[in-house]
Amino acid sequence: MSGFIVAAFAGLLMQQQAEPHPSTLSLYQAPAIRPFEPPSDFGREPAQGDGAGDLHRRPLEAPVSVDRYVRSYEFTPSDNEAAYDQGVASAEIRVDQTAGPLDGAWRVTDERGHVLFNMVISDRGALIEGGWRGGEGSGVVTADGRTVTLEGLGVLALEADGSGWRGTLTGDGRPKTVTVSRPG
Repeated sequence: MSGFIVAAFAGLLMQQQAEPHPSTLSLYQAPAIRPFEPPSDFGREPAQGDGAGDLHRRPLEAPVSVDRYVRSYEFTPSDNEAAYDQGVASAEIRVDQTAGPLDGAWRVTDERGHVLFNMVISDRGALIEGGWRGGEGSGVVTADGRTVTLEGLGVLALEADGSGWRGTLTGDGRPKTVTVSRPG
């Protein structure tokens, strides 16, 4: 009996390796907008203005009640900390500006409002991909415009509907009307 299981498992592995995964068909390319990368002299520039103040606080010798506390709880960020935070926020804004309309997390529900599955899609224009997970399993999501292909589930044709999408999910030859919205 165990020999049969091993043979069946080996057959499945051979079948899975026969076809490359869709995400491996294109070579990796660096994103058009890179994340914040500080310059080589970052953190070594001298402080300007009143930035030469105390950087570290003395250790507490006894508890301080809230009523007696007269200073802020933390020191003002240094120039380096402020520059880094600003660089990260700027990089996040630039990436958000390039996101397409399908980018993000989605919940797909039927006409009665029952959740069929959830999707996470990365929409960066030319390449739209992601994954889905629900009661029926999970799989890869690829999209071409408003047509979303759900590996192992079917094809979802979308049209804009307010803040979300509505469409028709066709799997096993049976169309089903669905609503696609942001979770929460």
